[in-house]
Amino acid sequence: MSTTVILTAIVDAAQGVRLLRLSPLPGETLVAFQAGAHLDLYLPNGLVRSYSLINTVLGNHAEHYELAIGLSASSAGGSRYVHDALELGQTLTVGLPRNHFPLVDSSTPVVFIAGGIGVTPIRAMIYACISRGRPWQLIYAARSRANAVFADELASISENVRFHFDDEQNQKLLDLEALLADIPATSHIYCCGPPTLMTRVRDSCLARPQDHVHFEWFNAPAVDASQISTAFVIELSRQGKRLDVPANRSILDVLEDNGVIVPSVCKEGVCGTCECDVIEGDVDHRDQVLTQDERAAGKTMMVCVSRARSSTLVLDL
Repeated sequence: MSTTVILTAIVDAAQGVRLLRLSPLPGETLVAFQAGAHLDLYLPNGLVRSYSLINTVLGNHAEHYELAIGLSASSAGGSRYVHDALELGQTLTVGLPRNHFPLVDSSTPVVFIAGGIGVTPIRAMIYACISRGRPWQLIYAARSRANAVFADELASISENVRFHFDDEQNQKLLDLEALLADIPATSHIYCCGPPTLMTRVRDSCLARPQDHVHFEWFNAPAVDASQISTAFVIELSRQGKRLDVPANRSILDVLEDNGVIVPSVCKEGVCGTCECDVIEGDVDHRDQVLTQDERAAGKTMMVCVSRARSSTLVLDL
């Protein structure tokens, strides 16, 4: 599902970062969301991109949606279009908010680790912690202070913010191991940023309870070369179809080839748009969205990257 919004504010919030405010059409309302949520932005150039919501919501409806979008040096037309072509007053289409990065309902302390534009979902989560009186701290790494959106704001609301700016540290990497060594295993860790940072955090947290370590991936990490893809069959329970999925094709590819449309954005297993319910079969999960418990349950999957361990998967399609 989607809705139409009006672009009512454009602000250059940091070097290479543009803040957008999207408001409802007159007489309409926007669906509320929780901290950590993101939505799909349908750009007039035909591209669809997922961006984190940075504002907070009180009540049953959102007054507006706010996004902070960094200009990617390797932009394929998404962030470049946002920075160069969007204009105030323009109407845009957005998907409904989705949240695969929610704050666990707990009173235990939270440690946020943000890399660059990865601070966007974390900003809203910090304000959620403040409103609930939940202890938190932030480790925020960026190329420079000029690139660090919300740095001054976040530093002003708490002393529990540590910054690491590459250009002030002679390009030395953030010493994650030392920082994590001081964090109790009972704390929840939330990380969002470039794949290099998130992979380091993931590897440094292997000894921690995995249900206490949470990630929001903007891009998929490097492919595990040990993962072998084999052919299998999918059954579409509602359509009564059986389709072969070759070893070199994704489920999403095969569905699209056969006229079965499943919404998708990233095609890397990071946005959650293509999630489908699984009725029967053993799923080979390769996404970065589902929790370990959700994977073990085997009731849902991301059809853009995940595959089958069994010879057949029955999908609720």
